[in-house]
Amino acid sequence: MSAAQRLSTLRWVIVGIWAALVTARVVVVATAPEVDLSWFGIVEFGAIALGVTVIVVAVVRAAAVRRRHADEALALAIRRIDPTVWLVPAAPTTELRDAIAEVRPEASLGPRVTWAFGATEASLWELEDRKATRLLVIRWSRVVHVGIEDVHGDGDRADGRRACAVAIHYVRPDDTPAVATFFVRTAPGARRLLGRGPRLDRLVADLARERIVA
Repeated sequence: MSAAQRLSTLRWVIVGIWAALVTARVVVVATAPEVDLSWFGIVEFGAIALGVTVIVVAVVRAAAVRRRHADEALALAIRRIDPTVWLVPAAPTTELRDAIAEVRPEASLGPRVTWAFGATEASLWELEDRKATRLLVIRWSRVVHVGIEDVHGDGDRADGRRACAVAIHYVRPDDTPAVATFFVRTAPGARRLLGRGPRLDRLVADLARERIVA
């Protein structure tokens, strides 16, 4: 039995318990109105609290599943185009939104994007109406530096700490300097962002190695 099926079964069990409690209260009140039902009220309150908790968990889980499926659909679409790339789930910074607005005025970045890093280029993708859209392409030969930056006013993590952005400094085709900064999400479908630490350091090192090899 899958997690969704178990959750659905639990919801119906709780609904059945609610119905049984209501029926029992009606029967008791009808047959013995003098009985003290304070204990019954405690049981009902517990059942209601449990039901509300299950509903909240189900809503949160459904949202997470939808985000993960969207990321997986985008990843599948990107790999159909180039199966050799490695994908990094990301969240755009304000700076990246401004950069995309400059080169692609018709595009409006959502809260989740994906970077595809290949042997010759880095590309930024977003899922738009079930369609994979490539918004930005940076050739490794035009990358000057890859590093980590603290971005102020953006990137609050779920644990209250600050997330750090990866910054790709590169040269546009018209020979003007540019920078693309982005936060790294902890996993496909996740909303939490990475802060300074081994995972972010490893990513930057891998990106720098790709740039040098190219």
